[in-house]
Amino acid sequence: MKVIWKKISVLFGLMIGFFFFSILSRAEEPLIIVIDPGHGGENLGAEYENYTEKEMTMTVAQAMKEELEKYDQVLVYLTHDMDMNMSLEQRALFAKEKNADFLFCLHFNMSVNHDLFGAEVWVPAGGEFYSKGYSFAQIEMSELTSIGLYSRGIKTKLNDKGDNYYGILRYCSEQQIPSVLIEHCHLDHVKDQDFYQQGEEQLKEFGRLDATAVAKYFRLCSTTLGVDYSDYPVEETYVPEGMVKPDKTEPELCQIEVTDINKETGEVTVSMEAEDSDSYILYYHYSLDGGTVYSMPEAWPRAKAWDQSDKEHSFIICVPFDQPIALRCGASNGFDVWAESNEIILDPIEDPERLKEEKAREEQERLEAAEKLLEDTAPVENTASQKEEVDLVMVEVGQESITSSTEILIIMALIIVILICIIFVSFFMAKMIHLLIRGNRKQ
Repeated sequence: MKVIWKKISVLFGLMIGFFFFSILSRAEEPLIIVIDPGHGGENLGAEYENYTEKEMTMTVAQAMKEELEKYDQVLVYLTHDMDMNMSLEQRALFAKEKNADFLFCLHFNMSVNHDLFGAEVWVPAGGEFYSKGYSFAQIEMSELTSIGLYSRGIKTKLNDKGDNYYGILRYCSEQQIPSVLIEHCHLDHVKDQDFYQQGEEQLKEFGRLDATAVAKYFRLCSTTLGVDYSDYPVEETYVPEGMVKPDKTEPELCQIEVTDINKETGEVTVSMEAEDSDSYILYYHYSLDGGTVYSMPEAWPRAKAWDQSDKEHSFIICVPFDQPIALRCGASNGFDVWAESNEIILDPIEDPERLKEEKAREEQERLEAAEKLLEDTAPVENTASQKEEVDLVMVEVGQESITSSTEILIIMALIIVILICIIFVSFFMAKMIHLLIRGNRKQ
């Protein structure tokens, strides 16, 4: 009996030893990360000016790998380190072969109308892969927005079959590998170009940023870098029962009011309210012709966090002068679904410069009319080329005026003398007639 108990004790001790050895062995197993530089070979990806996406993603991926390898107990692989054709399924199978704990697919973005800007992270839509992807994406988005990029959010997208739209996420989920697809910024929008057009070192900084997000998510330490993320607060994300669908409903609230009109500058102040309970407000834009043509989208303010948009926003629009305005605005949710606001009709604002020009023109016309009237009554030549002639004519006119005045004075004197003579003769004749009458009476 003692022998049996002794054998049982030895067996039990071996089992306990094997259990703790297994735990210790697993604890010493390195974290395996696979980085997938988007595109490659004949698949160039986005092209804008002198930038090609497949070249940019390779630069970022190599910098990310180099940075992650500075952390303890981490093995990092690239799905490809040369410019080559490689299918999305092959990339997922490569990660499976390496027994990857996570695959990170790196990309840059462009939009059809070249009007979108910002960074976004796409995550698998179902199960624990959604949960792990979303928890990492929150850290990644915090890193991206910390350098000034605008967040387009963390999103899912489904194909017609209700499965993950992006192939790399779909194939990785099939291989039981957590994954995310990171769109760092848009190549074709001026708001994002400052984040990648400053040289190769700026692209490498994206890679180091991505590596930091990974280190925080897995709570890694680095004796080389002197950092310890073992206590980093990774926010847990619920595991959905089904597929998490994107929000295809437009914002519930989108309303505008004009609060001020500056008639001198044509600036119109608009107060706008917008709200989407399923996600957040991403962009806003405006139209001056009742919704036919809209402005380029602008970032909707977020005072608290990237996924918490403000309810109200005031902004100034410069409207054209002398035109009737049918003002209408729009707001989009986190999945680029737009809602239109009410319409406000504004009477034409008269152009101050035009009014000044018209007033000046009227003054000039009145002045010219007055000068013409003076010229009609007393014409005076005043051109520079005829100055001497004008002076001579003025002398002659002066002399003629003097002569005419003398003749007039003589004539007037003669007339006065004649009038005096007539008066004298009249008195004389009247006297004579009076004397004759008296003489006749005496006789």
